[in-house]
Amino acid sequence: MSNENSQVVNFPRDTTMQKLVQVQNSQMAGATDVQYKEKVAAATSKAEVDALFVEWWKYQYIPELYSKSDMLERWFGNVLEDSRVHGVTTPRYAKSTSVIGELTDDSTGLVCTPSTETTAGSDPFAHLPQFWCLEVAAEKKADGSHEIHYVEHIDSTGDVRSGEYLCWVLQKNTWKREWQDADYKYLKTRCHPAPGYKRWPEGTDRTGKVHEYMAHPKYYAGIGSDGRITCGTGLKPINRTSHSAGISKWKVRGPQYSGASGSLPKFLDTMNRLKYGRKGNSGKIEGCSSYNFQYTAAVSETGVERVILTTAQAANLFVGSAVMLGIQSGTDRNTASNYSVFDGKLITAIEKVTIDEKEYSAVYVDNGGVTFDTTAGSSYLSTSPYYSGWNDNVLGRDGSRYNPASGKEPGMIQGVEFMNGSYLIVSDELWQWSQDANENYCFDCYKCYDQSKVGSAINENYEKVNVPTLVFPKDTAAWTWKYITDNAINDDVLWPEATNASGSGVGVGAGFRCVPAASGVRAAWCFGTLNSGGDAGVACRGSNLGVSYAYWHGSLGAPGLEG
Repeated sequence: MSNENSQVVNFPRDTTMQKLVQVQNSQMAGATDVQYKEKVAAATSKAEVDALFVEWWKYQYIPELYSKSDMLERWFGNVLEDSRVHGVTTPRYAKSTSVIGELTDDSTGLVCTPSTETTAGSDPFAHLPQFWCLEVAAEKKADGSHEIHYVEHIDSTGDVRSGEYLCWVLQKNTWKREWQDADYKYLKTRCHPAPGYKRWPEGTDRTGKVHEYMAHPKYYAGIGSDGRITCGTGLKPINRTSHSAGISKWKVRGPQYSGASGSLPKFLDTMNRLKYGRKGNSGKIEGCSSYNFQYTAAVSETGVERVILTTAQAANLFVGSAVMLGIQSGTDRNTASNYSVFDGKLITAIEKVTIDEKEYSAVYVDNGGVTFDTTAGSSYLSTSPYYSGWNDNVLGRDGSRYNPASGKEPGMIQGVEFMNGSYLIVSDELWQWSQDANENYCFDCYKCYDQSKVGSAINENYEKVNVPTLVFPKDTAAWTWKYITDNAINDDVLWPEATNASGSGVGVGAGFRCVPAASGVRAAWCFGTLNSGGDAGVACRGSNLGVSYAYWHGSLGAPGLEG
């Protein structure tokens, strides 16, 4: 049957004929979904599944009967189905300090290699029902439900990623189980329920509806063309802001929003474990942890949109990355003088130039046509957090544009971009310092499960999360990095189980910034920065930043489906 023949006549909504046609179409839809389930099961590549999705959609989509959300519920719930179990076993730190684990069950023998802009890596998971993913543009409603407006492969990529609506990445809402014994941690996922397995929290919205897909923001937050905060490509990160200010910005978009959820780092960590068999992302898809470059101009110029550097200095910079410029006053990017000319503008080109018979490199920036003067030895160029969309042209769902292991650029896993060179400020968690009866310092995690009630104080809207209280002796030195052995087992948050690993290259490969206090609520800053080096990672946490604290290296995130 052709798609044209399956279209519905627009009878009045309340007629018997309309209801009859709806029933007939529902029966046909069920049969079609079974057929495409079998086709997807026989596919051997993501490209095949993509093509099947388009074919299925064009054959089935009837706007008079189905919303785009309805269609995606069917696709993820009925078509993306199999009996596989995907698993990973990782050693607890006491058993082995290594970050390397072992894939198990139906993942045994599957080997992932991250992609770049020019080379497609190996991703044997990409076409499988539990891992196939899809970009959409969606908006959450005031009641916590959502509407999907644009769909990858069906609508234009430009619309999906534009930021008109929030750009999400959808993936099947599977059943997941985590547990541990004395030596190992275990993680398994499957398409069907089983004892001990639960569905992902980010697959349930605030109305309580459990969706067949879960959704995560594709990018950090930015300001869209309408002046409101959003999630889309090509946007400057919203840094130099705080947890409290971030909530206010999201409330302008709607009372249902507060910002990034702590479920995002948990998801990224889980996908890294399931696909790469590792306890941390560092060294595989590193993210931007080592892109810390600051240079004074080598030559003075007037009325330009460029900075002259030595060729060796300019070789460290990427066209398309962001920089700030000011008059040098120390090295702190938060000192106003150091970004007094411009803050976070894109490098558009790097070209060799000869000045007074000496070769230099000219670093051109997009300053909107506004020219400036530079002074040799004092005009100070510093790298900044990346704009969203750095990895849009990567030839796969995992990787980085040039070199995923370099530490110089944002990472991407399952289509979600992370670690742009600044901490991600999670909105729905608050962390708290206290002291116990022995004056040991204690650090706890609290979470608000309703984004419309997120605030800046731990109150009746917050629940203490069932993860270990981090305890530090009363003589613990402040402003030290400690290293995370393992992450605690919890469905809702990514949290250190302990922080006594011997260094940054073991355990989960990430650090905990330890600044003990007798009391105080702290904002949830995750991932690390472009100058964190081995301390950074998806599991990295900072414990010193209050809810009103703003700095260049903290940026706002975007919400997903839950809450």
